[in-house]
Amino acid sequence: MAKKTFRSDRALQVFISGHRNPDIDSLAAATALAALRSRHDSGCEYIPLCPGILPDRAKYLFDRFKVPYPMTRNDVYIQVRNLFSQIPVISGEIPLFQAVEKLREARLPRLPVTDNDGNFLGMLSGMALLDNLLSVGGSGDSGSGLTGRVVYSSAALIRDVLEAEVLSGEDLSSEQDFEIYVAAMSAESFEQHLPDCSERLAVVVGDRPDIQRRVAERKIKLMIVTGKRPVKPDVLAKARENKVTLLATKLDSAAAIRRLRFSVPVRCALHCDEDELIIAPEDRIRDVRRKILDHYEDIIPVVNGEGAYFGALLKQTLHEPPPYRMILVDHNELDQSLPGAEEIPVIEVVDHHRIGMMPTAVPIRFTGDVVGSTCTLVAQMYRSAGERLTPEMAGLLLGGIISDTLLLKSPTTAPADCRMCDWLEKVCGVTKEDLMAELCRIDSPLAVKPADEVINGDRKDYTDGALRFALSQVEESNLELLHQRREELAARMNAVIKEEALDFFGLLVTDAVRGNSELLVIGDRAVRHSLPYRSDDDDDDELFLLPGVLSRKKQLLPQVLSVTASLQEKA
Repeated sequence: MAKKTFRSDRALQVFISGHRNPDIDSLAAATALAALRSRHDSGCEYIPLCPGILPDRAKYLFDRFKVPYPMTRNDVYIQVRNLFSQIPVISGEIPLFQAVEKLREARLPRLPVTDNDGNFLGMLSGMALLDNLLSVGGSGDSGSGLTGRVVYSSAALIRDVLEAEVLSGEDLSSEQDFEIYVAAMSAESFEQHLPDCSERLAVVVGDRPDIQRRVAERKIKLMIVTGKRPVKPDVLAKARENKVTLLATKLDSAAAIRRLRFSVPVRCALHCDEDELIIAPEDRIRDVRRKILDHYEDIIPVVNGEGAYFGALLKQTLHEPPPYRMILVDHNELDQSLPGAEEIPVIEVVDHHRIGMMPTAVPIRFTGDVVGSTCTLVAQMYRSAGERLTPEMAGLLLGGIISDTLLLKSPTTAPADCRMCDWLEKVCGVTKEDLMAELCRIDSPLAVKPADEVINGDRKDYTDGALRFALSQVEESNLELLHQRREELAARMNAVIKEEALDFFGLLVTDAVRGNSELLVIGDRAVRHSLPYRSDDDDDDELFLLPGVLSRKKQLLPQVLSVTASLQEKA
């Protein structure tokens, strides 16, 4: 197990997000709350999120007040890229001698190896290094292990490992197999002992001018003079004449021979391990956690699709707290949150809906009240904290309040909504009536959007006992468009019911100007027949008239929950 970690010291990121199908209220509230929390806590990075596509009216509002869009995310699953560590990397071009030192300094069981372009070559560990050095290749003493005489290297790498001085030689970078011989006998015996392949030979010799001279005359590829003894001028001249690479090192012969084994470039010492676990930066931790924990190694390389090394994941990191925190606005039920929110600790909730969240492990900050808009609660936070609100942020919050309360006409509207609107109008210099008129001029969803976007644009999912259902809401000044597109919308709602195993799906189309809505309900027949609403056609049990109904939360949902509860009691 590693004794060190190399995680970067970056600020803790806190995501602030509304429900999966964003509306102006949730997006404006998340953005304004992020700005407020950032003023009070410089140790965290507060990031407002837009779950999915930014709605057209929200986009207009952000552009209108020149406020940057929140970050778009489709999920907040923890990925490998969020947990990886930057640990020392070994270049595949350096000799093993230097790699051993890097392993020792890092105090890690293994380190990644890359080429000069940053591509991943493999992992080098102490055990892999020992296996390479102990391997005996071929027969007898001709192998490349500790007992053999063959070393694959270059004169340049050998020079670095032996800390040698180059006395003669030209192409030092060329790599090849060197057969190592030591001059430990008489000159005559030594020469008889040498093979004829001079281009493969490397001779280690001490203060033996006679042997040095013969090596130079035979045009042997490499001569290593040990003990830092001077080389006679005639030997040096002959070596240069015959293009013999001559290195002089202060090491004695025994030390030089030991180090020569470590002059092999790291990339040549790597063995292909079919069991090596490699993960990608975009892999979700939930998908690879078991593989990582079951793997025999504690350091897992992270490599992207092009083969480039990205970092390393230390197994111990999986036992640490997640790298993010979550603040939920305009909802408090995790099944309405972005996918992956269940993996991240929730530290705060700002909401004006029913409380349906699961218990938390530790106390959290919870701001809730019976108001018509989450933006009202955020505006109150600014006033309570004595914080100055910029005109741009005030305009954003004003847009959130009037859109969620339908210009303060919704039955969910509370006195606090009206007070905050009055204050925000003064700060931003825009009246709520003018801003609402601007928003209403944005293309209506039923006129321009495909059925899937209409029913999922502002959708919330609910569970009541054994029943699962969804309720969506769109604002539309021309309710006739609902009748024109009814069959198309119903078909898509039916498909979603089957795909997601829902019991029924309701689409509430609201005319905020006239204060009326119509409700299209697809699915469970018993639910449709039990709803306390009438239809224009006695034979139509899917499309209902809802005069005076503007709020999904306060007017529609309680009626639906009453029906589902009653049906389940009778079952």
